[in-house]
Amino acid sequence: MIRHALIDEKRKTYEWMCLSDTAAAHMGGADYEENPIPSWEEFQEAFEDFYYTESRKESGAVMIIQNGDTEVGCTCYACFHLNSNMAELDIWLKSESECGKGIGSQALKDTIEYLRKKIGITNFLIRPSEKNIRAIKSYQKAGFSYRTDKEEVLRKYYKPELFDTYKDGDYGFDITAVLTLE
Repeated sequence: MIRHALIDEKRKTYEWMCLSDTAAAHMGGADYEENPIPSWEEFQEAFEDFYYTESRKESGAVMIIQNGDTEVGCTCYACFHLNSNMAELDIWLKSESECGKGIGSQALKDTIEYLRKKIGITNFLIRPSEKNIRAIKSYQKAGFSYRTDKEEVLRKYYKPELFDTYKDGDYGFDITAVLTLE
């Protein structure tokens, strides 16, 4: 199950993404020098408050993933920088103990279904590091296709005036994977 995160949950979602034992799988350290762990202030700048208000859901949102009564992580979507009917997704679980259970794949499917029904999104993009094989496999289980035609795909998704701003992703153009679900 997913639900919209509230503004008073922003710090918690930061800690899950950046300070948990899952962070090393996608940021910081020797493996991800190109994507250092952001400070709380940097996170607040990147995840503006609108991500935590349901009233701006057409621009993007952070969603809390619940497994029964237990909060296990977040999905996030952003649309403000993309062409019509498109969303860029992200996901992070709060603990390694939640990984490998299919929770993430199901949460992505739930987020996609929500976006299709509530906002009319038809095309989805997700961009992990090429080094994060576990994430890539999880996204493929959720229905995403790995794309080798990166620049062509990104030009299709990103608004022309924002292409240069977002094309490199979190890891740099060459080592950021591109997966789509259309």
